[in-house]
Amino acid sequence: MRGRGAGFLAELTMPRTAGQLAALALALEHEAERRYLAFAEETRGVAPPEVGSLLGRLAGEHGARAGRLSAGNAADARLPEALRSQVFAEEETAVCNQARLTPYKVLAFAVALAQRSFTLYSYLAAASQDPAARDSAESRAADELTRAADLRRERRRAYRVERRSPGAEAYPPPALVESLADLIAAAQIVEEALARHLAEAIVADPVLSFCLEATRRQVQELKRARGPADHPGAALAETLARLAHSGGTRDPQAKGSADQRRRLLTECESAFTFYDAVASAAADEAVLLKAQELSQAALERVKRLAAA
Repeated sequence: MRGRGAGFLAELTMPRTAGQLAALALALEHEAERRYLAFAEETRGVAPPEVGSLLGRLAGEHGARAGRLSAGNAADARLPEALRSQVFAEEETAVCNQARLTPYKVLAFAVALAQRSFTLYSYLAAASQDPAARDSAESRAADELTRAADLRRERRRAYRVERRSPGAEAYPPPALVESLADLIAAAQIVEEALARHLAEAIVADPVLSFCLEATRRQVQELKRARGPADHPGAALAETLARLAHSGGTRDPQAKGSADQRRRLLTECESAFTFYDAVASAAADEAVLLKAQELSQAALERVKRLAAA
């Protein structure tokens, strides 16, 4: 589970039989179907049509999985609240606000859900005392692992499409980030631009002040982490120089406080999307861990601005 430990699983009531495990799986599938259908309804007429189609498709996939479990005589089960809040991670939906929902963000949530489900079933397989329940949990874990891999491929395709949309030029292509030095250099450009835009906001707002101070601390940490001999690759360095010169994306029409907050929320969401895409494409563990750390910090800003 990205950004959190799995220690809460030890507090769950363990399914003792394969039937109880199937009942828990059925409850999870029903909850996933419900959430995607709710997303689709909330964004009807607001998000692009392809978002609604994707949400409907994902809901249908979970509904079909629930149907197969029901056909296998799995009794329905109430989903424990601790499991609901951890597996579905409400805070992840903060990057899926209605006006800015994109296929990439939907798929990012779907990948996170598959990863958490894999963690859950892996834990249940390791802790089960019943051979049939253990075999069932192992099978479900393998299924979630395969599903996560398929969704990641979809997410990469969606990101490439989204990169071609206006405003994407504010962030370098994640594929250019190959080393920790690359990531730190790219993040410094991203965070410095965001700090400038937060500082330029005309609103006296405690949430914006918090985000500004957090972003400035992030910039200082990145500067300390960047050694004098650390230089990004040539292609990335050229891209970063161009982005630094442009100063990042701005919306000259955003003059009122509501418009400014909306613009800054969009920029914070884009930073999260960039770091998340770097993490998903990372081949180096140091890059992966740093990108995850940066994405969590970006997500915290998104949550605060979205709730303001």
